[in-house]
Amino acid sequence: MKKLALTGTIVAVLLVVAGIAIAKGVERNPATVVPSGKTVIVPDQATDNSPVLGKAIFIHYRKGFAKPCNNDGICDPDEGPWCADCKKAGGKEKGPRCYGFLSKGAKLKSAKSLTINPELDTSVILNSALEWDSNTSVVLFDGYATDPTADWDSEAPDGRNEFSFGDYPQSGVIAVAVVWGYFSGPPQTREIVEFDVMFDTDYSWGDAGPTSETELGDTSVMDLQNIATHEIGHGVGLDDVYESACSEVTMYGYSTEGETKKRTLADPDITGIQKLY
Repeated sequence: MKKLALTGTIVAVLLVVAGIAIAKGVERNPATVVPSGKTVIVPDQATDNSPVLGKAIFIHYRKGFAKPCNNDGICDPDEGPWCADCKKAGGKEKGPRCYGFLSKGAKLKSAKSLTINPELDTSVILNSALEWDSNTSVVLFDGYATDPTADWDSEAPDGRNEFSFGDYPQSGVIAVAVVWGYFSGPPQTREIVEFDVMFDTDYSWGDAGPTSETELGDTSVMDLQNIATHEIGHGVGLDDVYESACSEVTMYGYSTEGETKKRTLADPDITGIQKLY
């Protein structure tokens, strides 16, 4: 709930009437403070200094469908329509260290519960969440529920961190994560309040892991745990990385069918989450 910052001092303005400067006080009215019941005098107008709730959307492309910008702050003609989104990602936190932050200091301030659509394999989503939780000294997630109404909220948050299938209209998109929070102001005041993840039904989803030491995995399906671990990384405050030298880390921005390496965090992913938390 937004709070109104009410000034307690009389603001005077100078009015010039017939060459004479006179002071006129701002109109003020009595108001009752709840729950104390005390009466205070407040101005007609007040300034809302509340932080603004924002959202960040991360689009996870299949390798070959999109190209990141050059991280130089310039949108070259051949960089495509995604350059505006990608230019933000090319800020100070990007580089060969292979991890970056959504917004410096923006993180979960309390443990979150996950709401999982039963169309998904609940155990897989929980394993992906545990991979992040087990590499931090704080508890990131403290419970879960399954609910067939869980979906991806792109217009406004609803108080649930949801995982679901959906049909994203753009081709080549594997999954989309939307993160709601306060991303500006002093870093210590920034906070992630909610995130949702949608897995695109354009792909066949399943377990791409090898069935034995001698058999290869299923390269025809998009591995749910592989992608879920990456998307939850956005939900806890990490950004995509696109440098080719970072292609083995969980937060690398591209994936493809049969890939499972994002299931477990690489050293740069662990460094990033530990610096943030």
